[in-house]
Amino acid sequence: MKKKTQSIAALITASVLVMAIAVPAAALQGAAKPEVRSTSTTSAAAGQAADTRAANLRNRIENVLRARKARFDAIAANLQKRQARVEVLAGKVEALGGDVAQVRTMIQESTRLLEQARVQEQACVSAFKAVPEAENKGVAFRAARAEGRKAVELMKQSRIQLRTATQELARIAEGVAATEE
Repeated sequence: MKKKTQSIAALITASVLVMAIAVPAAALQGAAKPEVRSTSTTSAAAGQAADTRAANLRNRIENVLRARKARFDAIAANLQKRQARVEVLAGKVEALGGDVAQVRTMIQESTRLLEQARVQEQACVSAFKAVPEAENKGVAFRAARAEGRKAVELMKQSRIQLRTATQELARIAEGVAATEE
């Protein structure tokens, strides 16, 4: 009986070893040759995935543009308020006898640069909105980002021009105050 039990145990061990070797080999063989189906359902799924990616990209762009617009509008409003304030101060200095023609020219240049920045910002927005439909999204995105940088640079130039006008007005006002004393 002991011999029979040993033979059954040997048979079970041999069959387990054969199965352990055969099953992974069959699995590897199936993995080596994947079955490719080109059905309308796989094409439809790929199309839906592409549509979803494009919709997600559009949503991200809209969110970024909304935040960018809020920042741009706030900065532009602040700059316009400062331009008006400097213009009023220039009028007061002129009433006291100061020559503020150069300051007014600088303020006008600052206003012109601000308007250019607004136009450039609209070009940036249009470029960003065109990214999802672009053939090469990476190139389109880099071009849109460059447009945005131009708008920011114009805004900085406008601010610098207004700062220069303010400094010049302060210098003129000090000169007027010194001559009155």
